[in-house]
Amino acid sequence: MVHYSSLIDLLPKDLECHFFDSIESTNLFLTNRTFTDKVQLCLAREQTQGKGQHGRHWESQMDGSILFSIRRNFSQECNLNGVSLVVGLAIVKVLEKECLVEGFKIKWPNDIYFENKKLAGVLLENQMQSRNQSVVIGVGINYSIDQSMILNKPWTDLKKTTKTLPDIKLLTAMIINKILVMSEHFSIFGFDDFQLDWEKYDLLKGKQIKYTNLEESFEGEVVGVSSQGALKILTKNGVKELYSSKHIQYI
Repeated sequence: MVHYSSLIDLLPKDLECHFFDSIESTNLFLTNRTFTDKVQLCLAREQTQGKGQHGRHWESQMDGSILFSIRRNFSQECNLNGVSLVVGLAIVKVLEKECLVEGFKIKWPNDIYFENKKLAGVLLENQMQSRNQSVVIGVGINYSIDQSMILNKPWTDLKKTTKTLPDIKLLTAMIINKILVMSEHFSIFGFDDFQLDWEKYDLLKGKQIKYTNLEESFEGEVVGVSSQGALKILTKNGVKELYSSKHIQYI
């Protein structure tokens, strides 16, 4: 616990915290916890079976990444489609301020890029808890990765991105606190209040995509996101809205 003592002092006192040097998955740990009305945090220096989007594996090294998950409740009426976008915005805003760098972009709905290289990812997993939606928000940010690490797509880390690398614990606390504040605002007002902000960081706007599943197939241009956080595609038959990136190809 000594390793995390300075971090604890920077977080809200009512946050239920769980810290690990190494764990299979911070998301999995919180998913398996007993339901509670408290906001919960699980933070690890390393994940051995980190989870990415659509069942992919999230690679990490000891102290090479910022790795944590937050579980919090939203009302049953809350439309959760914009949550991952708001989390992405929270991360980017802290990184801009603390790393003194601009140019971060968010690839809808859950990846953060810098100079067309992946820097961070967000994974959401939902469960119903009586009348609430219990959401686990998983975050992985490349902080200082060993160059020998092999990943399945072009990547970068904060060490390459900034000349002055912030302290990992201080930066982690700032990101967690920003996510807590912005997700609370989202729970009350929805994604509407964040839509203009999103446009500044939208990596996909103007990109051509092809969407194919068992029911339909179409091509079009990304024209932004809706007030509900859906990806808007301009096609020859009008604007279509997508809520998952699973069947998207970029052309």
